[in-house]
Amino acid sequence: MKKFSEFPQATSLTNDDLLLISQWDGVSAYETKYVKANLAESVDKKEFIARIEQTGVTAPTLTVIKDDFNDTYTTVYNGLGDYAIQGFNSELTSDEEIYINTNNLQAGNFVRTTPQAVNEINIETFGNALTPADGVLNNPTYIRVTLYL
Repeated sequence: MKKFSEFPQATSLTNDDLLLISQWDGVSAYETKYVKANLAESVDKKEFIARIEQTGVTAPTLTVIKDDFNDTYTTVYNGLGDYAIQGFNSELTSDEEIYINTNNLQAGNFVRTTPQAVNEINIETFGNALTPADGVLNNPTYIRVTLYL
């Protein structure tokens, strides 16, 4: 009798694939069941993760950590508290998930992100008075963009 690991793998599984499972009933027969694979990480996606910092009246700097888009990124200073990240192989669809870790922001500051075009994400930063402000991203802040395929 072969171990399961000794059989050749025919293909990669997805969540909707059915598996045939044969199980001894403990008495006299095998029970056969069909179950969905339900794999946890079978979602096709592209991810971009970077550290973003900004001080003064300059464009933010990015330190890219993960880049499934395989692009070159440009950051832009549009005006007081208004920045953009351009790139993403022009694949943004407005359905992507954009997350900014705001743990390092000073109390009262906040950040808003919006996709602007197929290649651009806009980042707006606000200070304690709820008005646009520069220098809010002066401590390392992380941005993650996930595009589900």
